[in-house]
Order: sequence, then structure tokens, then C-alpha cells
Amino acid sequence: MKKGIVGIDVGGTNIKAAFVRGREIIRRINIPSHAQAGMDRSLQQIKLAIAPFKKKAACIGVGIAGIIDSGNGIVKFSPNLKGWNNVCLASMLRREFKLPVRVLNDVNAICLGEWKYGVARGYDNVFLFTLGTGVGGAAICEGRLLFGANGFAGEFGHTTITLKGPMCICGHRGHLERYAGAKYIVARAKRKMKKQRSRLADYDVLTPEIIARAAKQGDTVANEVFSEVGYYIGIGIANILALFDPDIVVISGGIARAGRVLFDPVRKTTRQMVLGAQHRHYKIVPAKLGDDAGILGAALFAQLTKKQALI
Repeated sequence: MKKGIVGIDVGGTNIKAAFVRGREIIRRINIPSHAQAGMDRSLQQIKLAIAPFKKKAACIGVGIAGIIDSGNGIVKFSPNLKGWNNVCLASMLRREFKLPVRVLNDVNAICLGEWKYGVARGYDNVFLFTLGTGVGGAAICEGRLLFGANGFAGEFGHTTITLKGPMCICGHRGHLERYAGAKYIVARAKRKMKKQRSRLADYDVLTPEIIARAAKQGDTVANEVFSEVGYYIGIGIANILALFDPDIVVISGGIARAGRVLFDPVRKTTRQMVLGAQHRHYKIVPAKLGDDAGILGAALFAQLTKKQALI
């Protein structure tokens, strides 16, 4: 077997790792991250995920949620991993495996994967955001992954949508995550169910996926929820279009699979809100690669030099 790249997506529940050549995933494994057991335990899990591929690997790329100093391979902070503060992950893994290692934010990895191999292939200006427990973002600008001065560019979930809006988990008001994060979508549905009848009452546990399914089946409450969520996301995207003027905006994450019940209000609001809509050429589309995007993007990033811009 010829040399390939190890791509890793470190999550709060699982670590997904794969041996990759180009866009082809040759072999993959999935193991628990043991995120709440402390840094030493979760670091050991990352090493276990890499170990099966080390003999045939040319380098290692790791995508991990949080504030990442990609230039130096340092995890400044990760909300999913207990005790991960200023962890020099790249140097630790280099010592262990004697291979080049690069580390980046998990949403940046997803963005790279979709840009090179997925729905954003062929575009030089891309904005991608993830809808899940939180809301993350990443951008490709003129063929370059955008890091910003401190490496923290793309925090789309913490852009302000309404100045006096509800309190976000970060301690500030009116952030997009407070309207489009998974638990807030569920909470919105539950508030509406107190005033209106809904088939959602048949479920002991609600999820955004269940709400989306009910919306497709014509449930009034579920449709209202996604109409409102789509409205707020549309405001956010209009802001992104005004700032970055991307060719394509990609929505990733489980909620993005809701289909038209989400995308119709998103596109309508964006069109109404953005300056010069009639003169702009852009697309708002769901991601294509699913869970593979982060693995492929991390593997791709591992092959780049620190100053490399185009792929």
C-alpha cells in the first residue's frame, strides 16, 4: 500500500479517523473520545485512532472543535474536551508518531473538505456554516482558508442578530446560535406547543430532525418553527454576503438535511435582506459529504505548508 494521509475528526462523543488518498477513504475507524475523562485520557484515544495507520502514513491532520492556533498546532480551548487548554497537540503527536502533524478547527476542516471535494468544488469564495448543538462557520476567500489575525475567523454562531435578544451560552445577547442551535429549535417548538395543537406532542423526546419531519408532513407548529429559524439564519447569511460576497454558502450539519422547510425561508430572507440582491450571483446549498468532510479536510490540511494558499 502506498503512502496516504491520516485524517481525524475529534468530537465530544467520538473520534472518527481514516486513512486517505486524495478524496478516497481507504479505511476508517470510529472510537469513543472519552471527552469528559480529562486531557490525558482523550489524548490517548486520539493516539489509538492514529496507531492503525501510522506505518503507511505520510502525515497527520486533526480537526478539533474550539479555538485553535493552527500555525503552531495548539488547542487553545475546546468546549467538547474537558481540560483542553493550551495543549500543544501537534508537537505531542509528532513526538509519538515521528510524522508531520497539522491541527485546525473542525469547521475549517469541513469547509476545506466541501471546497476541494464536495458541493463547493470549483469556487474560490465560499462560506460554510454548521448547524448542530452550536453554530460554527468557516470561509475560503480568494482560494485561501481564512484564519484571521488570531486564527479565530468564522465564529458565525456568535454574530449578533438582534441586539436585545435572548442570552447566548457565551454570555452575550442575540447571537445566531441562540436562534439556530439544536436545543433552541426544540425549545421554540415546545413553547409553541403550549398554545397550539401539534403532532410533536406524541414524542417523549424532540429533536430538530423530528420537527423537520413533522413540518414536511404539514404540522403547523413545526412549519412555524422552521420558518422562524430560517428567517434568522437568512439574516445571518445576508450579513455574510455583505461582508465576504461569496459565490456559495454551504449549510452543514444534521439540521441542514431538513430540506425545503429550512432552505425556502433562508433563501427568501437572504434575498430580501441583502444589499443588491438582483446583481449578486450566489447559491445557498446543503453540504454534500456528510461526516466525511471533516476527515477529508483535515487530511488535506496536513499536506499544506504554513504559507501555502491554493490547493
